[in-house]
Amino acid sequence: MKKTKTVLAEVLTPKLKKNKPDLKRIAGYSATVILCSIVIGAILRLFNWGEFGSAGDFFRGKVIGEIFLIAAIFALMIAVLLVYSMMLKSVHVERNKILPIILSAMILSYLVGILFAQTVSLYAIPACFAPLIIAVLIEKRVGIVANILMSQAFFVTYLLVFGTSAVIDAAASLPASVVSGTLMIIFADRADTRLKFIGMGLIVGLVSALIPILVSLLLSGGGAYEILISGVWGFVANVLSVALFMVLLPFFESLFRVDTIFRISEICSLDFPLLKELAKNAPGTFNHSVAVGNLAELCALAIGENPQLAKAAAYYHDVGKLKNPECFIENQKGYNPHDDFIPEVSVSMITAHTRHGAEMIRKARLPDILASVALEHHGTTPVQYFLYKAQNVTEDTLDRTEFSYPGPKPSSKIAAIIMIVDTVEAATRAMGGPTEDDFRGFVRKLIKSKADLGQFSDCDITYKDLQLIEDVLVAVLPSMYHSRIQYQSK
Repeated sequence: MKKTKTVLAEVLTPKLKKNKPDLKRIAGYSATVILCSIVIGAILRLFNWGEFGSAGDFFRGKVIGEIFLIAAIFALMIAVLLVYSMMLKSVHVERNKILPIILSAMILSYLVGILFAQTVSLYAIPACFAPLIIAVLIEKRVGIVANILMSQAFFVTYLLVFGTSAVIDAAASLPASVVSGTLMIIFADRADTRLKFIGMGLIVGLVSALIPILVSLLLSGGGAYEILISGVWGFVANVLSVALFMVLLPFFESLFRVDTIFRISEICSLDFPLLKELAKNAPGTFNHSVAVGNLAELCALAIGENPQLAKAAAYYHDVGKLKNPECFIENQKGYNPHDDFIPEVSVSMITAHTRHGAEMIRKARLPDILASVALEHHGTTPVQYFLYKAQNVTEDTLDRTEFSYPGPKPSSKIAAIIMIVDTVEAATRAMGGPTEDDFRGFVRKLIKSKADLGQFSDCDITYKDLQLIEDVLVAVLPSMYHSRIQYQSK
């Protein structure tokens, strides 16, 4: 038994690879950051064009120096965030999307901030907009670091551009933006709907509004109205940040195809067009997918993965069956079209649903991971029924790969969960519910068969994770297929 566990653990434990630095990508990142930083520096300096008079004065030393100083501050901030993001393992997006997200959020936030600071009030700048975007799209800790760095960098560059006359206002609004942004990021994952997030933003705004009031009282001898209005603008700044975040987040989600908690919650709704189509045209597959979703959510929770993402992946893993729903037994009503096909044709129609599903998910612009799971949830496993059927009509040795899914194998723990739960749920349903004495042995055998075929070699799922998944399935599945009292019809 110990030997079996050791072998299984070796199969499931990923091998570490030494990654060589991608010099071309590093050079591209550096050039992009430097260019954007210089452009930002020039734009910010141009906001105060009147200070240096004629166009010719623009090229004199002082202005050029200020532009490059602002550019250096901006570039350093971007570089710190990029390096820190690359060091973390828990980022939500592909590595090549991190820099575009940070740059676009920062540039937009800087320009809007300068505009509000000049036209409304320094207290009214929506400073935590970019950190919120970064926290939700990339990682919470990156958002907090971005919030701290950006708040300081913004007020330094503001004072460089517009002079030190607003130093007291800057000193009062700086801690307010740091505190409000940090609180919003910390509590963001507790608001799983956009309405809850707006409510949380209003509460944080009220709390953060006290900070500029207190700082103004300590640093300036202004009247009651000026002190009170600083608090009002502080609240408005938080509301503006939340408003910009809510309006522009769908644009960022769609542009970078990132799976935020809000997006995942929306696509898990059974009113989503693709799920409605699945329920209408492939009801058997739909019911199976919902059952797999409920189980996958619990399994993901048990091993520390995102439960909502696992649920969404399960809901969409079989949408490719919409191409030919009647070819799958759960959607058949007496007639089986495979009775008229040779096994090779049947296999090609069955295995194509993974590719079709990935294509449909990408066409609907759903998160990339859902397409990956749809493509990977059968890995390279054989379609046993048609393999045996073909073997029974020939004496030749068949090529097993011709009767197998094309892959790839699961590349994430979420995909591995869907592979396991999909198999166990279907097998349990096929036998009419868990009636065997040793149901745990039944589940373990199914999981082990996937491991023996090397299906978990491309993801970092561990033996401990598999044990926890097994425990969840053994505990929950019997209750899903419990027997009912038979009522006599009149």
